[in-house]
Amino acid sequence: MLTRRIRTGLITAALTLAAVLSSQATADITAKEATDLNAQAKATLAKFKAGTKGSDAVLANAKGVLVCPKITKGGLVVGVEGGHCVLTSGSAKPLYYSTGAVKAGLLAGVQSYSMILAFNSAEALKKFTSGTREWEVGADASVAIAKVGAGGSLDTTNLKSDIVSFIFGEKGLMADASLEGSRFKKQEIKA
Repeated sequence: MLTRRIRTGLITAALTLAAVLSSQATADITAKEATDLNAQAKATLAKFKAGTKGSDAVLANAKGVLVCPKITKGGLVVGVEGGHCVLTSGSAKPLYYSTGAVKAGLLAGVQSYSMILAFNSAEALKKFTSGTREWEVGADASVAIAKVGAGGSLDTTNLKSDIVSFIFGEKGLMADASLEGSRFKKQEIKA
């Protein structure tokens, strides 16, 4: 049973995180933030490739790759998550997105993870990048979650889907992750 002080602290942390993530989702990014995000995305891709057997081939064959170096989620029963992403391949120049979601469940605390979306079809990539409205997992497209098979290599079962996600943290790919309801909104670079 959580003490009143701990519950109050977790609720305060969740509300603060919700406010921060909400402001991130609506604001455009600066040129410096874009430069930082590009560097973080490059490091995230390198970490993913170094720790996941077979990832080079998957990413090389993708029509587009969206990298979210750090998505933070937190809450108490109801949680929020959000972060920034960059489409590193699949367009003439990098495209920037914010991502966020509100989820219910057994949540308590704060954690962060990295995510890569591989767009395996030109149609899926076009649907993601066209227009200025939000794109939502589950409403606009289904996303297959990649899993690690025997020997630490990628399980090829879901890798042929139109969109495949790789969710990972400090200890490699994460199992039982859900992207349902996650929203992505294109961001412009402020002058």
